[in-house]
Amino acid sequence: MASPKVWFITGTSSGFGRCMTECALSQGDIVVATLRKPEALSDLATRYPAEKLLVLKVDVAKQEDIDEVFGRLDVVFNNAGYQLVTEVEGMPVNKAREMFETNFGGSTNVSRAAVKFFREVNEPGKGGILLQVSSAAGFNPLPGLGYYAATKNALKGFSEGLAKELSPSWNIKVRYP
Repeated sequence: MASPKVWFITGTSSGFGRCMTECALSQGDIVVATLRKPEALSDLATRYPAEKLLVLKVDVAKQEDIDEVFGRLDVVFNNAGYQLVTEVEGMPVNKAREMFETNFGGSTNVSRAAVKFFREVNEPGKGGILLQVSSAAGFNPLPGLGYYAATKNALKGFSEGLAKELSPSWNIKVRYP
């Protein structure tokens, strides 16, 4: 029997992050679940022991939060993000920048840390898998989602470039839509 995989999942309070956390746990894997408000996972934290589920308060937009939490990892599910729905002209500039800092900047913070970990900490050649969560809105923007679409489109471009930079000998797989 294969040993359980260790997952690092961002944005676990709801949506895909929450679903992936529950899925990995149900398969017997170990999850480091990160989110800004850990109380959102209190129900899961009571159902799973600490050696199966570690819930950490992390803001992906803060590099120092990312650097402190990496341990043994096999899979990184890079999911944290949010959207504000409003027309481009009506979006306050500071809110657009905050969303970009989380959705794009936070994802790149996690990506860089994951690649470094997979290359330098995991056994040589073991590598790891980096799963980037984007959005269909990044490829086909809808009205009211112009800034959100821009953040997701930027993540796709970043992920394509990153995947092409990695040496095959590192065995690091980057998956993105």
